[in-house]
Amino acid sequence: MKNLPIFLLILSLSFQGYSQKKGKKKPASKAKTTAVQEKAVTIEIKPEKIIPDTLHIQKGKKYVFLVDVNEYSSQGNTVYAGNDNNSEKAELKRNFPKENLEIINITKYTYMFFENKQTLDITGDGSSFQSFAYWSGKIDDKVQVKEGTKMATEFVAAQLKSKKESSYVVNTKKYKKEVKSLQGKNKITSKSKEVMKELLSGYSLPFPDIEADNLPVFQQGTAKLKTLDSYFLKNKGVRIPLKSISFNNEGQPATITYYDREGKYKSKKELIYKDGLLTKIVKEDQTAISINYDDSKMILTENVGDANETKVFWIENGQLLQKSYTLMADDKFSYMNTFVEEKFENNCISYYINNVVWSHNCSGANNKFPYIHTYTSYQDKEVLQFRKSKIEKMNDTTFEKYYSEAERNDQNDNYKLWGTFLLDDYNLVDSFNFTKDGTAKTIKIDYTCYE
Repeated sequence: MKNLPIFLLILSLSFQGYSQKKGKKKPASKAKTTAVQEKAVTIEIKPEKIIPDTLHIQKGKKYVFLVDVNEYSSQGNTVYAGNDNNSEKAELKRNFPKENLEIINITKYTYMFFENKQTLDITGDGSSFQSFAYWSGKIDDKVQVKEGTKMATEFVAAQLKSKKESSYVVNTKKYKKEVKSLQGKNKITSKSKEVMKELLSGYSLPFPDIEADNLPVFQQGTAKLKTLDSYFLKNKGVRIPLKSISFNNEGQPATITYYDREGKYKSKKELIYKDGLLTKIVKEDQTAISINYDDSKMILTENVGDANETKVFWIENGQLLQKSYTLMADDKFSYMNTFVEEKFENNCISYYINNVVWSHNCSGANNKFPYIHTYTSYQDKEVLQFRKSKIEKMNDTTFEKYYSEAERNDQNDNYKLWGTFLLDDYNLVDSFNFTKDGTAKTIKIDYTCYE
């Protein structure tokens, strides 16, 4: 472990469990001072002195120490078992339920004294410590130490001579097997084409951040498009481009150009087809997303630097759903792997990351108005954000968007008008007028169509 020596120290103390108290300060180097002169006044700024804790560890229990200390976290307190937000701690509890491990997070510079007369010196202004330590609680056993902040289960399993693996290691094996079974498929059916059509409709939306609560308005048109250009319409007719799409003779998006907030060119995608089927998406840097089909599934595979991403799309209850696997090329970074999945539950689309729910999108049928939509996001299983909206169809060419003032699902709605969609003669959205941050904004969309 970097900067973490282990040395023997003869102790004549009586240990009654482990206790935490302020330790004696180590001789400190002379503090640096900075003189700032302004109007003949000199101000000295001295760094705050860090006083390490002292932690005494008694025999008789099995201890695991999760050490993550740096100069910024050192002003906090040492955290003891009970913080379920620590994923490595949760892994240890899940994998060693019968071992009665005493798990301690060390987040502050600390001197650690063990009853077997060993010490761990986790101190030093400006130093960083990221390691595991394990002690069996037996006088004759030494404290074991290993650098790192992940795969604590594997470290403890080695000490206990047990065959236990972190859940992200187990899941990596499972996900790799699932991905392998998906790749190389080439079973194309009418269901494959339905999934592709739904996916392409998302690529064909006129600006990048159209959310689910606005989709019904943008699904009214039936014209076969040739080009689409969207832009913010500023004063005096100034246009700030958002997105441009060109379509092939079949009305499928062929090239998509994106712009940043200032309207400057950002990136481009080229969609390649064979016999009417999307087979590849080429990005501006020439990296490609390869595509294959397995009956009712559409599979997209892409290399994203040090990882490979596989996305699977399918239609369920009339909704396009997906799941994706992002797997690091090097298994030693398996803790960084991510599994994302959408599920249709209770007439809502639930969004999961690593099997933990992050959001619910709930709405009625897209072709029925008023169209009411609710979005709920979660953090640590608690509601982080709740948003409710509705779209009213005023006539064949005008739709109004409202947001509820309710902050929870059980509160009464008080809808406020937020924006208005205007459609053209082809039932395509011509403009979108809305207010954001107290400022009126207009998005205009221009189209050309194949005859």
